Amino acid sequence: MQPFHLKTIAIICSYLLTGNSHASLINHELLTPHSSTHINYTNPFKNTFSSINDGFQIYQRDVGLNIPNALLDNSEIATSDRLGIVSSTNTQAFFGIVDTVNLNNPIDDALAKWKINIKNLSALTFFIDMAAMGDFESSDQFLWRYSIDNNPYSTIFQSISNENTLQNYRLEDNSLIALNDPMTVNSRLLSNEFKAFSSSILDTGSLLTLELKAKVNGGSEVIAFQNIVIQGVSNAVTVGEPKSYAILSLALLFFIKRKIIS
Repeated sequence: MQPFHLKTIAIICSYLLTGNSHASLINHELLTPHSSTHINYTNPFKNTFSSINDGFQIYQRDVGLNIPNALLDNSEIATSDRLGIVSSTNTQAFFGIVDTVNLNNPIDDALAKWKINIKNLSALTFFIDMAAMGDFESSDQFLWRYSIDNNPYSTIFQSISNENTLQNYRLEDNSLIALNDPMTVNSRLLSNEFKAFSSSILDTGSLLTLELKAKVNGGSEVIAFQNIVIQGVSNAVTVGEPKSYAILSLALLFFIKRKIIS
């Protein structure tokens, strides 16, 4: 058999049978942090407020009994309820914020952190659904920011109360509540219905620290987040099993070899 044919067969076999690189999406769900070894979640304000009406932590309907009522829209069963975000049918985990300025929090700001292993991840994206309801003051605000490998923090989202606007909020019983001074993010008015936001994180590294900082002074001003996800692209090399077309191709090559020899 001629060297040219041997070389050709070797190249084709290598192409058909060797591993190949492919990209896959990796999602880190931040509201179920203990389900992943890649996430370390800390919140010194969890269950620290003496009043059941104050809160800054992850909640879930039908799971926890310590959810501040102001975060829940119970207007379908309680006609007197005129404030709330999480409807009776929404049983997903959410991060709720109400009245962080209280006797148990002398520094006023509340802070939660997620540390996420992002080694071998690229093209990071932060996804989040946001909602807010209340007559907010200029001092009421929240901030999402990140740091990679202990470098300086960069802001992802920051809220601003719009004191020149009125917002209509629709409750579960279909009633409309009009309140002044709604909260905005990226010039978008927030309401008590969750809105989707996303932002690319251009930096790469090994450890991503995501920080939520908030200050809300009052029991009738509420903020909630849901579907908080860090998504990245993982590049992996895999060796796949030969497919049927590869096996047939090899058979054809050996047939050609026999014809050449004969």
